[in-house]
Amino acid sequence: MAHPVEQWHEALLQQMPRGRAWPRDPESNLSQYVKGFAQRLVDTELSADQLLLEMRPETTVQLLPDWEQYLGLPECAVPNQTFESRRAAVVEKYHRKGGLQTWQIEALALALGFTVEVREHFPHHVQRNVLYPIWPNRWRYTLEVVVYGLPDGRFRVTDNVLTPLKTQSAILLECTLSRYKLGGFTYEYIYEV
Repeated sequence: MAHPVEQWHEALLQQMPRGRAWPRDPESNLSQYVKGFAQRLVDTELSADQLLLEMRPETTVQLLPDWEQYLGLPECAVPNQTFESRRAAVVEKYHRKGGLQTWQIEALALALGFTVEVREHFPHHVQRNVLYPIWPNRWRYTLEVVVYGLPDGRFRVTDNVLTPLKTQSAILLECTLSRYKLGGFTYEYIYEV
C-alpha cells in the first residue's frame, strides 16, 4: 500500500541539509521542489504494488507478452485469440507437469478449456478376454481423441462453402496436442455434440 504524498514529502525534507539556505516552510521553493519528488515516489510505490500482481501468470495483465515469450507461446498460430484464452494458455503451460498418459492428455485439454476422452486401442493377445475386439494394425499407434461440446469442430458435408474446414478452437486443440504427442503416434479426432 502506497504512503501518502505528505509522508514522502516529510521524509524527503528530513534528508535535506539544514540552515538558512534551506528553508522548510511549506511555501518555500525547496518544499515545493521536494513535493514534486514525493508525488513521483507515490506513483512508483503504486506501480510496485501493481507489479506484485504481474509475478503470477494467473493475475498478469501488463506482462502477458513477456510471460508468453518466456514460455514460448503461442505454440500454434491461431488468429484472434482473446486475452482470457492467451492468459489461460500461459497459466496452463506454467503449471504443466508433463507426461503423456491418456489421463494427462485429457487434463491438458481440460486446462485449455476442452472436454475430451482419449481412447487407447490395445492389440489382442491370448490373455485378453475373447470379447475384446481385434483392432487393425493402424490402431496400434493411434490414439482416438473424442472431443465433447464442440459441435462445429470440423467441416461437415451439410455445411455451406463459407464454413471453415476447422474452427479456431479445433485448430488450437489439435495443434497443442500434436506438439506433445509421443513420437510415432498419431491422434484421430472425433467431434461429438
